[in-house]
Amino acid sequence: MPHLRFRGIEREALMQLSGPLVEQLSALTGAPVAHFTIERVQTEFIISAEAVAGYPFVELMWFDRGQAIQDQAAQLITEQVKAQVGAAVDVAVIVLPLTRSAYYDNGHHYG
Repeated sequence: MPHLRFRGIEREALMQLSGPLVEQLSALTGAPVAHFTIERVQTEFIISAEAVAGYPFVELMWFDRGQAIQDQAAQLITEQVKAQVGAAVDVAVIVLPLTRSAYYDNGHHYG
């Protein structure tokens, strides 16, 4: 059930990277492709009372898979985003580990 939430990236760029990214993350984690969800949040960045372009922020919400897998997932996400928006653009990946007992699917938790 890994869920990726993107901010600061255009819809078309996210559509282009979504397939390859999910396939690579699926291979890395062993989670089926169908279990991944991707959400694009339309957002506006403001600094010192000015609207600015900002840069891509990606939140990865999933059950903990250990530091090594997490590091590899963050690298994959960063590479795929940079391939769409440019190598010079900063990309932030924030991992939000979920606990099985606090995640419900149709009223039933995984824990």
